[in-house]
Amino acid sequence: MKKTLVFCSLFASLLAPVGGGTQPLAAAATLQSASGFGQVHLGLPLRNFAFSATRSSDGSVAGQAQLENRATGFVGHIQIDCLNVMDNVAVMSGVVTASNSSALPVGSDEIFAVQDNGEGPDAPADEITLAFSGLGLVCTDIPDPALLVPFLFTIESGQIQVRS
Repeated sequence: MKKTLVFCSLFASLLAPVGGGTQPLAAAATLQSASGFGQVHLGLPLRNFAFSATRSSDGSVAGQAQLENRATGFVGHIQIDCLNVMDNVAVMSGVVTASNSSALPVGSDEIFAVQDNGEGPDAPADEITLAFSGLGLVCTDIPDPALLVPFLFTIESGQIQVRS
């Protein structure tokens, strides 16, 4: 229960405004966004995730992601600097800014994708990929969401929102 509360607190902090608020409101209008949280096993031990990213009208992207592997105790934080929204799919990439594992050191590049499958009891569950490190890819290197289909896994709980 304590880990769940800590993770929910981390997710709430991800939803807080990013940046110093020095830009006029008109310049900071959001054009695209992706946010979400949840849990997934992926045939492996339970993993938690939370993320939030926005693309503003000036083209800038700001966001964060927090990843946790409950079996290993791994916790990592990604500063998202690229967001590519294609219909109901969002691809995000950025740099690891905090990690408690030497296998994923600070400064590593990361890329992951999510799919928002709608709302309501009849909608299929949302999906997410693993976060891939060290590929040298940015989110705009994925031009077609169909390329992601083999890498998407159904989330077991949580919610993903992709807006364009």
